Parts: sequence; structure tokens; C-alpha cells
Amino acid sequence: MKICFSVSTFLSRSQTFVTTQVLYAVRAGHEVSVACKEVAGDAAFSAEDQALIDQVRVIHWPPAPPPFLRHLPTGLADRVIARRNARSWKREVDADVVVAHFGYQGARIARAQSGWAARPPLITIYHGRDVSVEYKRNGMAKYRQLFAEGDLHLPVNRCFGELLVKAGAPADRVETLHLGVPVERYRFAPKPIGTPLRLVSVCRLVEKKGLDVAIEALAMLRARRPEVEWRYEIGGDGPMGAALRAQVAERGLGDRVRFLGALSHEATLERIAAADVLLAPSVTAKDGDQEGIPVTLMEAMALGTVVCATRHSGIPELLEDGASGVLSKEGDAIGLFKNIAAVSHGKNLASNLVDAARLTIELHFDSWLQTKALLRQCDGLIGSKMYQRKCERSVVRRVLRPKLY
Repeated sequence: MKICFSVSTFLSRSQTFVTTQVLYAVRAGHEVSVACKEVAGDAAFSAEDQALIDQVRVIHWPPAPPPFLRHLPTGLADRVIARRNARSWKREVDADVVVAHFGYQGARIARAQSGWAARPPLITIYHGRDVSVEYKRNGMAKYRQLFAEGDLHLPVNRCFGELLVKAGAPADRVETLHLGVPVERYRFAPKPIGTPLRLVSVCRLVEKKGLDVAIEALAMLRARRPEVEWRYEIGGDGPMGAALRAQVAERGLGDRVRFLGALSHEATLERIAAADVLLAPSVTAKDGDQEGIPVTLMEAMALGTVVCATRHSGIPELLEDGASGVLSKEGDAIGLFKNIAAVSHGKNLASNLVDAARLTIELHFDSWLQTKALLRQCDGLIGSKMYQRKCERSVVRRVLRPKLY
């Protein structure tokens, strides 16, 4: 099977789910290409994985627009870009099926393939703001052609699937596809809750991550439970970095909170594995931006670190409150404080949580199993398209065949 994955940036350390799918497909013996605008240089791979990546054909798409388009009216420039993209896609891409990551990329490809007599089936995987922000903005108007011509729409959680259907995606072409992590590569190493309590968050420093709520909760912990010693590390960078540092200083937490800056994937896993608790107090941003189901939570659960998160978007599909993690309401600093305090004092609670969490990942969020299911869907769509074309050719032959009397 010839599979073309399409994403804006390939081999990005913030989108390991794409790399995982590509590696699995190559390992399974498929002919894999990746259509992307750029290839990132911020991720490191083992020799085995690099050998697999070297087998992938990289197609730089869409092509960079020529400078003269800046002088054209916007509408005309858009039409010229669309034609160039369509010609480039048809010339460069040789695939039995296309898997687009993010609705934005799926929409570009649907437009590029529009009008083809025998186009490859298009599967689009929706992850986060491509659903939540676009739905709040204008009901996902930019996906109308994608909804009409896309063969399968795979949101990463059920609530996104409901939004896609409300926006016009055919319900019979919408299925939830949970992402996952390659469980076999994560050594489960649970540990007793330590002193000081080690807390960590690793993410982009943006509004939807809710780190301001985490800082407020920890200020409460220091004031109301002074006997609890703790340290909090924040890995990542982003536009809210300065505001979060100012908040830490204002709350007098500078001796307990440390900002680590951007981390490699390997360093991220080391920090999570060393921590007692991963804090992920996600919230809905003012522009509607929401999480899908953060992969970082799955990684913590696979490694044996307790997860304190929120009832936000698809997170409750991953974590069961009190069973495999602890959940509080969005923006609820008091609730988050109480959960952190409960974990810090409940050694049996923490042990039970991490055992159940690891089992959840093994059974339902193993990326190899999820990608295997995705490839079965690809194969099914290819077979369906071939059967459909065979039937269409048969009809044409019957119509054109001269009658013999």
C-alpha cells in the first residue's frame, strides 16, 4: 500500500504522533511518503528509527508562492495559489491513500484533489484548535469542501466528533481515533511519593494549558499546608512565559518554581519520569482553543507518574477520576490544590492510580495498536474505492456497448 501522510511540519518534537504513525507504516512494509511544508530539525532518533525515516520520500508541499503574488488582489492570488497547489499535488504525489493531520491540511488537499477522476481516498485526523477554534469562529466554514469530499474524518476525541457532525461532516464518515504512545518503549517505574513532592508540567506556555491555575493552586498549598515540601518545574516556552514568571514572583514562589525552557523529547520524558506528579490543568482559551487529548498525559501514565488534570475536552476519555488519575474542573485552583494535597498524603492512592493508568495505556492508548487500526481503515477505503471504480467502468461499458439485434 502506498500511503502519503501530510502535515505542515514533519519530524517536529511537538508532533511525535505523526512520526510514530510513519515509523509503524514503514516497519509494516508499506511505501510511505510525507507531504509537508518543512522538515524540522529539533528531534533526535535512534539509529533504528533513523534508518526507517530514511526510507520515507519527503515531498515539499505546498510549494512556496512566487513573490509576484503579493502585488495581486487577494482573491486572484488565492486562486493562483490553489491552481499551483493542485498541479504540484497531482505531479508529486503517488499514493493509494492520503492521511492528513489537522483539518487545515485536509482542507488544502481536498481542494487540490477536487475534480480528479480517480483521486486517492482522503483521511483527515483532527487534533485540537483545528476543531475547537474553527467551530467557534464560523462553524468550520473552511471545511465545507473537505466534509463533502473527504472519505473519513477522525477526531482524536468524541466531543470533537460531535462538533464535526454539528458543523456538517457526514456522521457516517466520522469516527474517533485516539492517539497513543508506543508503550513498549516506556519503562514503567512507579516510585513512592517523595519529599519534597516533585511536580512538573511540560507544554507550550499558552493559555489553554492553564499553568496560571497551577501556580495559584501551589500558592494555596504553601499557605494552607506549609508542612508539605514541594518543587515545581515548568518545561517549555511560549507567549505566556513572561506573565507566568511574573505570577510566580508575585506569589512569592520563586524558591520553589523553576522554568526549564524548551526541552527535547528525551529530556521531557526524563523530567516526567523523575516527577511524582504531572500537572495538566487545561482550560478552554478565550478564542475557543482546546486540547485534544495531550500525549504528555499518556506518557506520564505509561511511565508511572501520577496525573492531575482537568475535565477538559477529551481528557476524561483518558483519565478516570480517582481511578487512573485525578481531575478537577477547568480553572478551579481550589480543586487542583485539594487533588495535589490528596496525592501528597495518599501513598496508597498514588500507587493505585499509576497501576490503573499504565493498564489504561496498554489496553486503549498504545500507538502501535491505534496505528494498526488506522492502516486497516486505509486498506478498507482503498478496497472500497477500487470496487466503486470497477462498478463505474462496468456501467460505462454497458451504456456504451452497442446493442446487437
